[in-house]
Amino acid sequence: MAPPLQNRTIQAFMKDVLLDTTLPNAKFTGMRLYLRSFIAHWTICGSPCQLPLHYSTTVEVWAKPTCITFSNRARKKCADITPLTEDNHNFDISVKRVHVRKFFTYIVAVSCVLGVLALYSRGDGTHILSTVSSAFGPSRKPLLKDDFITAILRQPVEGLVDPEPIYRKCNETKFQEGLVWHCPVMIGGIGNVANMWLNCMRYAIEAGATTVILPRLGARSENDLIDLGGEKRSVELSTLFDVSYFLDEWKEACPQIRSVVSDSEVPNLNLTATSPRIDPRHVKKFKTRKYLIVDPTGWREAFDIWMGKNSVFKTMSAKNPVRVRQNLVLFEWNREVHPLDFVHSFPRLFQHTIQTRRLAASVLWHLEKNLSHPVVSDTILFSSSPPSKVNSLGPDRLTYSGFMGAHLRVARDAAIAKWPGYEAQAPFYLAEAKRLNLTTIYLATDAAKHRDQFRTDAEREGISVIVKEDLLDVEELAELQSLTWDQQALVDFDVLMYCSWFSGFVRSSFSWMLALRRGTLPEAGTPTITDGEEYRDNLSALVGRHDKINPEGLWP
Repeated sequence: MAPPLQNRTIQAFMKDVLLDTTLPNAKFTGMRLYLRSFIAHWTICGSPCQLPLHYSTTVEVWAKPTCITFSNRARKKCADITPLTEDNHNFDISVKRVHVRKFFTYIVAVSCVLGVLALYSRGDGTHILSTVSSAFGPSRKPLLKDDFITAILRQPVEGLVDPEPIYRKCNETKFQEGLVWHCPVMIGGIGNVANMWLNCMRYAIEAGATTVILPRLGARSENDLIDLGGEKRSVELSTLFDVSYFLDEWKEACPQIRSVVSDSEVPNLNLTATSPRIDPRHVKKFKTRKYLIVDPTGWREAFDIWMGKNSVFKTMSAKNPVRVRQNLVLFEWNREVHPLDFVHSFPRLFQHTIQTRRLAASVLWHLEKNLSHPVVSDTILFSSSPPSKVNSLGPDRLTYSGFMGAHLRVARDAAIAKWPGYEAQAPFYLAEAKRLNLTTIYLATDAAKHRDQFRTDAEREGISVIVKEDLLDVEELAELQSLTWDQQALVDFDVLMYCSWFSGFVRSSFSWMLALRRGTLPEAGTPTITDGEEYRDNLSALVGRHDKINPEGLWP
């Protein structure tokens, strides 16, 4: 005879709320797992002090559980409880009602506790509310590695570009036929070159250019990180970025401006040597803060006056284009003069190369297997909806008890620049991990000596440290090691986007861009400045203060 409906309903519910209690040494980590085990212990064994070792997966009723008793006092109680089995499923209905009432009493009690914890979490940012928000959701479904990677590539945590705000901005612009804006060779790390490119595209829109020649990248020396290359030694933009993705998205976002990768794609273009150069910040006297133009209002008017003083523009037309060579700029255009939807969308025109994004997704796959708990949220992996755009992101795109990420910026180039070193960064990162009760740190650094020191220091605090090289399989590791220093940094960047908490260094544009990009997620909240930090929100913090950096000039 089939068991009563109530029994099967309870069983189905328990299969949902249980995570993994099939082994005596099963780990319940974080508040989410604690709540699941709490309910499971009471429902199966009759006591929250006991752990069920197994339940039936082959029949529609619970097999008689074997319970570990965590206290002598609870042992007799568990022995007195009659488990639900095939033989006794028709027990008296009044007993069942008592059990159901008890069960829902527990649910109400737990809900009250969560309400208190939610209020507490708003005060200190320890993510308690977020940790338990999906505690009663379904267990993680099995997912093959290829499907895991495909899901991340399809649905990046930061969302995809929303072309509408960019389209509106371009529609407001008066374009000048034949004006060709030539972006300079970009040099530096991935945070610098991305923002240099974004600044160039923003100036091209403001100038009313109808063609943009995309930048090349300085080729950093593998033997000397300070030697960044330049016009005499450069590589294609596609070394770090998915240029095909950008070109496709740009056509929709700003169809008035044609983007090309080479000046050979522009017929009748004037020679580079005879092309006028411009330093955008100096077309008029603007109020500035370091490099930042505080208010760029009036820039277009000043640029048109600058053009009027140069005779080469008098015959400019679609058939007789004129190239303007922009000087290298970083942190110049104040993004805060724009609506927030434009600020979030504009940098989503760029994606890193498919190769490095795939490697990053593989790192996350191996990290989940290593830690035996989710590090990528179900929202990313199992969504059947179209990929989310950056301006319509929902909650729970991160796992809040997954892992901490840290960027230790102590490579040789930073040391030569006399940036504060290991002692100014590492203790802060370890303190954050302890505060948040995160026992695993994914570390991004290429300084082997300091990486090993950080592992040792973390181990003393009961914290394990993992780097990407620890996780990849043999073939993937060989692929990673074939990449340049900056390409490998892309892998770290895309992994760190998924960490539960990120700690970085105030002088690093890599750290800044990562913190600001994570700051576009709904849970991030409003950033603040503290005595020892230039930036802190609910998802990230940057240690140190530095009065010569203008984060308003950085695009997230």
